[in-house]
Amino acid sequence: MSGDSREEAARVRAERLGRLPSGLLDDPRLSRLSAWGARFEGLGISPGASGNLSVRSDRGFIISRTEVELPRVGRDDWVEVTGMVREPDGTLAVEYYGDHIPSRDAFVHGTVYARQAGAQAVFHLHDQEMLGAAPGLGIPSTERFFPAGTDGSVREIERFLDSNPGVRYFVLVDHGIVAWAEDLDSAGALVEERHHSALVKDD
Repeated sequence: MSGDSREEAARVRAERLGRLPSGLLDDPRLSRLSAWGARFEGLGISPGASGNLSVRSDRGFIISRTEVELPRVGRDDWVEVTGMVREPDGTLAVEYYGDHIPSRDAFVHGTVYARQAGAQAVFHLHDQEMLGAAPGLGIPSTERFFPAGTDGSVREIERFLDSNPGVRYFVLVDHGIVAWAEDLDSAGALVEERHHSALVKDD
């Protein structure tokens, strides 16, 4: 790998295992995720088709698909990720159920779920206000930037979580924010609270 971590290329191999079971699509948590997505868009935290929200499932986690605007996530826009591995050559391999390939940022979520047994919801958003305000607010951050879907990005998040075991909200440097909690409404409230703290600091 080059000395500049930004040059590492994403290598993701996705294997579709089938459609999402209808029972999962009827999970009431999915409508709550959509509601939070609409709220985040209104606050300017999830501009365009950026960010992704997830909840833990029995087989892994359910996440909004890639390239979808969070307030407009429909029944066919959810993906269940059931397997994630790093192959010896650095390729990230993912197994999933659903009609769309999961976002490369699914590895952000999967790494948090693997490292935090209490995490039932993980939110990853591109809160530009927080990226600028985080140092002054004492918000912890990863040290190095790696593109989404790279082995380096997974290793950097693992390193951060192992070094900061109690942190539920942190910044992915030059990228976005990550929050997790024991339930999705608590994760959403944490994101909103931190966003407002960044706005106050900028005033």
